[in-house]
Amino acid sequence: MTVIWLNGRIGSGKSALGRALAALLPQARFVDGDDHAGPAHLPNCVRWHMALEALLRLARCRRSLRLVIAYPLEAQGFRRLRAVCGRARRGLLVVNLATPLPIALRGRGGRTLSLDEQQRVREMFSEDYHRRRFAALTLSNTLPPVSRTARMIARRAGF
Repeated sequence: MTVIWLNGRIGSGKSALGRALAALLPQARFVDGDDHAGPAHLPNCVRWHMALEALLRLARCRRSLRLVIAYPLEAQGFRRLRAVCGRARRGLLVVNLATPLPIALRGRGGRTLSLDEQQRVREMFSEDYHRRRFAALTLSNTLPPVSRTARMIARRAGF
């Protein structure tokens, strides 16, 4: 049982890569962390906390053999995730997506970023989301096709 967590800034390609990776792995489920954030009228810090709590509950659950999760991760969240995976006897692989800032600002996968999202991308860059030390692997995620990057991560995870 494994959790593969794709970490990175907005626009780094976490969701597209996560879908491709889950499609490669037997009995894998893709989870987009954005789908678990609270309602848009709440402050961002509350929404982000709600998403992390929901994702940690999923990592704790043993229904899915493999989880591929796409969501930015901070050090405190990583410590909690590592503890949850340890108690659930799940392997954990965190992958940083270090997509260059100009590419991330353009948006990816047909997504157009709002001005607020572009500002958040810049903030996340300055907060080093693309260089988290707790990640086992860091990839630029700039070369198509996404399936190539997914295969590389799958090999690293032992599949």
